[in-house]
Amino acid sequence: MFDLNNIPKQYWYKIRWGFFWGLFILGMLFSNYTNAATWLFIGGITVLGVSIKQIFRWVLPIVFVLLIIGTPQLGLMTQGILVLTVIGLRELLVIPHANNKRLKHQSRLKINTNDLTRRDVRVFKETFKRLRASAAHIEVLLAETVGLRRINVETKVVTYINATLAELAANPAQLTVVDNFAYRRLPNLEQLLVSYVEIAHHAVISDNDKKQLKEARQLIKQLAIAVHDDYRLVIRKDVNDLNDRMSTTKDTLGGNHD
Repeated sequence: MFDLNNIPKQYWYKIRWGFFWGLFILGMLFSNYTNAATWLFIGGITVLGVSIKQIFRWVLPIVFVLLIIGTPQLGLMTQGILVLTVIGLRELLVIPHANNKRLKHQSRLKINTNDLTRRDVRVFKETFKRLRASAAHIEVLLAETVGLRRINVETKVVTYINATLAELAANPAQLTVVDNFAYRRLPNLEQLLVSYVEIAHHAVISDNDKKQLKEARQLIKQLAIAVHDDYRLVIRKDVNDLNDRMSTTKDTLGGNHD
């Protein structure tokens, strides 16, 4: 896949102007087709004002789709095939890296070490680094098959995992509260997903394999739902504090509250 993050910064200026002149030349070549030429010129101007990543993710796909639509001489069937090709290439080569942007943000989570000893800081950082790597790997694995993507959408497990890690970074002492999440749940979920994906990608899958995969999906879903409980544990103190504050506030209101 084409990794936008690996483009050397010293090449960005040349790439941007290369796209500009490339689209300008295409616009001249398609000058007989008003709509196509117009969109190519607009795209050429646009690439000068946006980042390289936005050029690949949005500008070029949109421009090429409009170019195809603006060239009726190609015929409806050819236009449809070319549009689907552009969309498919975007989904295959560009979008996976755009979706990983949140993972990079997660890696920048600042750990609150105020109440930790030097030894505790070292131990927590090692554990937290492992948890981040597992979370990133789990997100990638959950995108490998339709069934796994459906589980992720239904349970929002990646969202809950990342939210739990954010809470742990803010309050490392909470690690003892969710030790089951850190040392059992997340590692088991990761390994189960690895095994599932390996079987799912076999060239030939027997009926018995399909049965095992179905059972594995059910177990993966159970683990994903259990992560919700882990998150509730790390925010339990905040919830309890809110409830206490609400009770105190209601007492001050006397009988004037529902």
